[in-house]
Amino acid sequence: MATAGISSATVGPVPFDDVDGELPSSERLAPEGLDHLADMVSSLPSKMEVNLPLKLRLYHGFWLAEIHVPAAVALRRRFVPRPDDVIVASLPKCGTTWLIALTFATMVRHVHCPPAPVPAAASAFASASTSSHPLHRLNPHQCLSFLEGLFARGEEAKLDTLPSPRLMNTHMPLAMLPSPTLATTSANSSGNRGGYKIIYICREPKDMIISMWHYTRHLMPAVSFVETVESYCDNHSAKIYGPFWYHILGYWHASNEMPDHVLFLRYEELLRDPAGNVWKLARFIGLPFSEAEEEAGIVEAIVELCSLDRMRGFEANRTGYVDAQ
Repeated sequence: MATAGISSATVGPVPFDDVDGELPSSERLAPEGLDHLADMVSSLPSKMEVNLPLKLRLYHGFWLAEIHVPAAVALRRRFVPRPDDVIVASLPKCGTTWLIALTFATMVRHVHCPPAPVPAAASAFASASTSSHPLHRLNPHQCLSFLEGLFARGEEAKLDTLPSPRLMNTHMPLAMLPSPTLATTSANSSGNRGGYKIIYICREPKDMIISMWHYTRHLMPAVSFVETVESYCDNHSAKIYGPFWYHILGYWHASNEMPDHVLFLRYEELLRDPAGNVWKLARFIGLPFSEAEEEAGIVEAIVELCSLDRMRGFEANRTGYVDAQ
């Protein structure tokens, strides 16, 4: 695999797109033996997704894209977390891109300091300025690895080449992941013992449903808004990664039972107080802002770097760049 730019002294996370290369065929792994799983996958209950041209299979109580079922099996059995791993988890259309950007910018701030906030009067000229920050040249989704995409392609060996701490994301239910209290070594760079970190974001269901309908209606124009709403409300309907209530509740209960390992955020609260939630996020992952950083306005600089106006322009939000993986 091409790992240009990574040395043993490199501290993560590094922008995944910068180091992602073609994995030699000898290092590729069939997603837990795809041929062996074919009969199992074909025996699972199936339905077509209401809003997407995808066949879904019911696996362990959740509707997954058929192509991701072998990946889910491989993920449960082969993913080896490190104690300083951070995983951003969510249902689709819940503010994932924004949270990824905020988390990445927070984790890399000592290597890639966010630009100072741009005065309102000069904001129209901000795009003309140059910056070395990865988020000025990359989609946030290109800054981390999408777990089900890697495991679906048998390329999880790429995860082993990444320096710690690693930043990843998934839409998978919590049940598909190793226990957040488990990890491979006794202590991470922040002194935390065992387990990795999950940052989960949920969104007001009505807004999530409306966003999904607008996002997918060019793919399935015959599906009405009423049908979309009904498909979310009926737990027997096939919604990718659903039923959504069970998906949300899995992470919610875990955040109460394992608050040191699962942080549960709400999109609406992130909108109301982005700086306060970035501060909370940094503390949760063991990288709290120092008093000097707060006085220097680093929190506010991260919020501006990852502003919603910038997030809305990313291609992933318009074309499904990531979910297509």
